[in-house]
Formats: sequence, C-alpha cells, structure tokens
Amino acid sequence: MTTSVDEAIAIIDIALDGDRLSDLQEQVLRQTWQGRTYNKIADSCGYDSSYIRDVGYRLWKMLSDKLGERVTKKNLQVVVRAYSQKSQSTASSHANFATKSSNSTISIVPNTAVELDELKDDLNGNRHDWGNAIDTSIFYGRTEELANVTDWVIGGDRCRLLGIFGMGGIGKTAFATKLAQQVQDDFPIIVWKSLRNAPAVETILLELVSFLTNQEVASLPSDFTRLLGLFINAIKNSRCLIVLDNVESVLRSGESFGYFCEGYEGYSELFRQVAEVKNQSCVILTSREKPHNVLAPNSSDRFVRSLQLTGLGESAKQMFQPELAIAPETDKLIEFYRGNPLALTMVSRSIRSMFDGDVQEFLNQEANVFGDIRDLLDQQYSRLPEQEQQVMYWLAIEREPITTDNLRQDIVPMISKAQILESVTSLRWRSLIEKNANSFTQQPVVMEYMTTRLIDTAYNAAIEGNPEFLMSYALVQHRAEDYIRETQIRYILQPLTNRLLAHYGTVETLHQELQNLFNILRDRQTALGYAQGNIMNLLRASKTDLAKRFCRFPEQVTEHSDLQILERLLESDRAGGLATWDHRIPWANNPLTQQTSESKTQIRSKNLYYQWTEGSLEQLQKELKQQPKLRKKYHAWLNETEFAMIDGDFEAVQITDSLNQSVEARLVFINEIKIIEPPANLPTPSDRRAQARERKQDSQSKNSKRLG
Repeated sequence: MTTSVDEAIAIIDIALDGDRLSDLQEQVLRQTWQGRTYNKIADSCGYDSSYIRDVGYRLWKMLSDKLGERVTKKNLQVVVRAYSQKSQSTASSHANFATKSSNSTISIVPNTAVELDELKDDLNGNRHDWGNAIDTSIFYGRTEELANVTDWVIGGDRCRLLGIFGMGGIGKTAFATKLAQQVQDDFPIIVWKSLRNAPAVETILLELVSFLTNQEVASLPSDFTRLLGLFINAIKNSRCLIVLDNVESVLRSGESFGYFCEGYEGYSELFRQVAEVKNQSCVILTSREKPHNVLAPNSSDRFVRSLQLTGLGESAKQMFQPELAIAPETDKLIEFYRGNPLALTMVSRSIRSMFDGDVQEFLNQEANVFGDIRDLLDQQYSRLPEQEQQVMYWLAIEREPITTDNLRQDIVPMISKAQILESVTSLRWRSLIEKNANSFTQQPVVMEYMTTRLIDTAYNAAIEGNPEFLMSYALVQHRAEDYIRETQIRYILQPLTNRLLAHYGTVETLHQELQNLFNILRDRQTALGYAQGNIMNLLRASKTDLAKRFCRFPEQVTEHSDLQILERLLESDRAGGLATWDHRIPWANNPLTQQTSESKTQIRSKNLYYQWTEGSLEQLQKELKQQPKLRKKYHAWLNETEFAMIDGDFEAVQITDSLNQSVEARLVFINEIKIIEPPANLPTPSDRRAQARERKQDSQSKNSKRLG
C-alpha cells in the first residue's frame, strides 16, 4: 500500500505524542519523502544547504527515538510504513475517540495533513494554513521594526497592504513569518503562500478562496474576475492575514519599477483592490523589488505601508560564538556584508571550516564574494535593465559616493537626468545601492561583486577583439582624485592586466593583441568613448615587473636616471618611496618593518597615507630647492585614525612622466615613525577628501550655471 506524504506526517504526529514538527522540519520531511536532495530543499526554503543538512540530521535522530528504529534520509519511507502497520491494532480505538453527535467517526489518520490541521483549527475556532513558512525559532534583532510594523497591522491604522522589501538574504521571509506569529491572535484566519514558482494569479486566488470560504476548488469559478470578487468579499467578511512570499517571481526581469510579467498583470489588480476596497484583513508581500504602482514610498495612506529591510547591525553579533562576537575583526566582517544574515551565516561557516575561526585571516584573503553569496547577487543583477547595469558598473569604478549629476557625466552615450534618477531610484528599492547625503554608492560586498564582473567582462571583450565594452567604461579615471586612481589601478586595471598576461603568455603577445584592438578602433566611424584610454592603460600596466612595483611613479620609465632611482629604492633596507609634489608616496618597502613590535601590531596591514599637515609640503618644497638633500621631521596621517611624527631623508630628483615630460619629484627614506595624538580639530584624510569633493562639485555647479 502506498503512503502519501500527508498520511506519513499524520502518522508521525501521532508518534510524537504531543510534540510537533517545526515548519522547517515538516518541509524537510515532505521534500525528503518526495526524493529531493538537501540542495534542492535548501533552494526551495531559502536556506543554506549545510543548515538544511543539520536540520535533517536532528530530525532523523528525533524520529529514531520516537519510532523505535533508526531513521535516515534513505530509509524514511520504509520505517514510517512499518511503524504504521504495527500501530494499526490500536489506531481504531484512537479513531473512535472523537465521535460527533451524528455518531460519525473521525479517522485519526486522515487522507491529508490539511484535514488534520483543519480539525484542530475548528476546535479552536481558527483556521491557520502556514504553508511553507520557515522556522523562526532562531531570530536575531529587528525589535524596533517588528514593533512598528505590528502597530501598523493591528494598531489603529489596520493596514490592508504591507510590503516588506530588501535584497536577497536580508531576512524578508523570516521577518514576515515572525510578524505573522506575533499578530496571529488578532486574525482568526491565516494563509501563507509562496510565489517562488510563479503560479498564475487564478491559481493563487482559487487556493485562497477555497481556504477562506471552506469551499471545494472544483465548485469555484475559474475566471479571474469572479475569483477576485469572491476573494475581496471573503476578506471583507472575515479578518484574514495573508502572506504572499517571493513576489519578485511574478515581476518582469530587465525592467525598472517592478512591472508584472506578461500574463501576471492580474496580481496588480489584486493588490490594488486589497488596498483600495474597505476590508478588515491584511495582505503582506515580500519581494526583492517593489511592484509597480502598488506601494508608494512615503505614502500618507495609512492603509498601504512598506518597509525596506536593511542589515542586522549590532544584533548580527549574536550570530557568532561569544569569543568572536567581541572581536574587532567581526565588526569589520559585519560592516562589509552590511549585516546581511544569509551572507554572514555562510561566511561564518567558511571561517570555522577553512580558517579555524580566524576572522582576520579570512578578511586578508580579499575574496569575500563566493559560492551562494555570488549566486544571490547573480540573480539580482540578471534582473536589472541595461541602464541600471550601467549605473552599477560605474559605481564600482567610482569607488566612493557620487552624485547623480557626476554619475550621468560618466555614462556614454550620455543619458537624461530623468533616466539617471529613475535608475538610481529603482536600484535603491532593490537594495543594491546606498544613499550617502546627496550621493550614492554600493555596499562593499556589492562593489566587490561588480568589480569582479567588470574585470570578467572587460577580459572577455579584450580576448574576443570586441572593444564595445571597453568603449563604455573607464578602467582608470584620469580626472579622479589620486587616491581613487590608485584604488582603480589596484582593484581593476592590474587584475585585468594579470589575467590578460596569463592568457597570452608574454608581454609581447599581449601588446600585439592590444595593438590589434587599436586597429579595430581606427576603422570605426563612431565615437571611441573610453576604449583608447583603456588600451593605453593596459599597455602601461603590462610593462616590466620593476615598473609595476611602483604603481604610477613614474608611469613610463624612459631615462636611465629613472631606473637608477627605482633601483636605489629596491636595494635599500630602509622604507622609502618616490613622490611627485602633488601625490602620495608609493612605498618601496613597508615603513612599519623598522618599528617596534607594538606599533607593527597596531598598523601592520595598513598602507601609509602620507597625508601632510597643511603648509608642511610647501615648506619642504622650498627647502629642497635650497638644499637638494636634507633630513626632516614632519607630521602626517598614517590612516584615518593614526597620526604620526615621521623622520625622513629627502632628496630632490626628476623623473619623466607618460608623455616623456620632466617632472620634479622627491626621493624619500624613512628613519622613524612615532604615533602621536593629532592636534585638536585637525581634519582627517576622509575630511580632506570630502572637502575636496565639495570644492569640485561647487566648481562644476558654477561652470554649469555659467554655460546655461
């Protein structure tokens, strides 16, 4: 005799003798019964596969104790059927337990698990169908958000339509489940439905109306208009809480503002009527994207509300072992992933299994986007329209917050102000970018993902001899601040150059292929965009190791004297570097190797910013003109928090730049670095950069006004 999964769950409910499976345990059991792997179960439930495996292990152990025989994923069906047959002699007496006044009997093993649930609900006067809502027995933070949203739903507002939005893994489903559990006493009827597999709106309405009205599906109409009418009538007559999870599944990919897929437009009308027609129920939506014309941000309509979920913040520390929760490295980890619960869960497991719990060692790898985290971002990126993808690439190139006006100037061909505003607004609702004052940027993990994607696409374009992508994006921006250019060289240009060198084998072959790209561009009659500059930068970056070790100084070694300067730095056992008058020093040796073990521990992994205090650089320039070699103590920021007195030897030299022009510079060797307290009110490096950006923006604004 074949046993259905619902019958199996009913049998197990009896065996548990008062205990109950959690919602997630039931999902694992159901899908295991159907032969699905842990990976597929994890995908359908929105959990990491290793966590689902842990849930399964504990579930089989519990069932082994209750059923009196060892249960595994492979023998589950055999053991449950054997237990059922052993229990048949006593099942009939249990079945007669609940005899109704009509003398009819209720079977203790009903045909479906839903029948058993409905029996229990009827005895309490409530009917709750939690569907595949996840287990929230472990839930971190969100106290304030839950309190606010609970008030919207059961307080004076009696919200009818509530949207919960956020990027993948941020915890929308868990939040909606927790909220529903907190307000369930206020709703006699609760229904949970997932739209993950994009069911037709008629299918969802049939299931909802059937449950809300206690009618058989076969007795209901099948057309959308009549079903919608029955549904609206049901939520007017009864107080119902309805959760629709994964609404992004029915939204159109490659479109801004969440338009519905073709054939799914009925969802828009469903949500509109829920919001506008007077009723006593609440429909909760969870989605990575905001449906078009459904939930207005900052709306004054108290019946329609929306919540944008962000990371867990300080409460994310609860996800780590006590010794890790208090470690400063854990703060960096949480900040990098912006408190995304799913990302932190996956990362913490990798740290335990691969780095023996050493968070700093993991951070040192500088490879933070991997596995399921990358897959999650792939899913969201693939749904973006081309214009939003452009914005995402440019934010990764810019590396810091940028205004929409400056962002618009980057994009070629230029787009309108309205288009850039639409793209930025849509990306914010997708939780892929962040607002910083009047500027926008990406979360660190998103920026790393987009940088990798930029390098991959540029690499493919180069080896395929197709300059289109290289025409659209600048790998290094020459108009950017120097510290931004250095970051672009380190994280974009150099990794791309290394990949191309590995592909072609020799510098000569790479140069020939880049020259071929130049020839392709020369034959074009259209604007070349950024392609020519990108190819020139790739040529420069692929030159000898000696030149690469010194970043951009000098960008092109053309004079024997330049080479001698570089060799002096390399051969010296002291920390040192070469700098032009308006740039920082690219260090030949780590300046911290000369210091005490205590100071090395404090700032071992940090680059020396070489941020001079105001006026001191100009003073040094004057002194070097009078005396080409001198020893001088000066004060500078090492990084954002540490200020130092530095004792150095200086020598005035000349180098040639990429245009073979002579450039005044200085050769520096460090004797001693001593950490001291900075003067009061002295701007930090970030303060100075912010001031420079403001001056630049003011200048651009004045130029724009002058040009009309």
